[in-house]
Amino acid sequence: MSRGLAALFLLTMKLLIITTILLLLSGCSSNRIERKIVERINLACKSAAACTINIKELTDFAWDRMYVFDYRATKDQINQALGTPFPNYKELTRRIVFLKDSKIVYSEDDPANIEAPINREVIFDIPNTEVYESYMPDTVFRVEKKEFENGVYYSLTQVK
Repeated sequence: MSRGLAALFLLTMKLLIITTILLLLSGCSSNRIERKIVERINLACKSAAACTINIKELTDFAWDRMYVFDYRATKDQINQALGTPFPNYKELTRRIVFLKDSKIVYSEDDPANIEAPINREVIFDIPNTEVYESYMPDTVFRVEKKEFENGVYYSLTQVK
């Protein structure tokens, strides 16, 4: 094998290894609900027409209640809303928690910025006087894609 061909082979192998590692690393976080919501919106909501999504279609686990918490929610408020202790509480994070038979089956904390949305953030319609909202699996959300100086965010409002 010529030197040029050998060098090309080695370069191809290095790229294959790097690509495999990146895919494995991204796979570790591919179960992120917020990421799945954004991906679904970008696939399903290409036109300017009203778009709707159902979170149940994005989950691969059984659940009967979803709670979405504002970054202002305290550990006590979360525990009271869920009716069960919430482990690994972090202050100033947005949170999505799924329950099945009153037990936590999935949760994720997402970063929050108290001054402005974060690029690609999903914002659920939680009244200003509340710190959380809960939803059933059959809930349908209307999606609004909104641009701002740092990118885009997605506003979800319950319609069913």
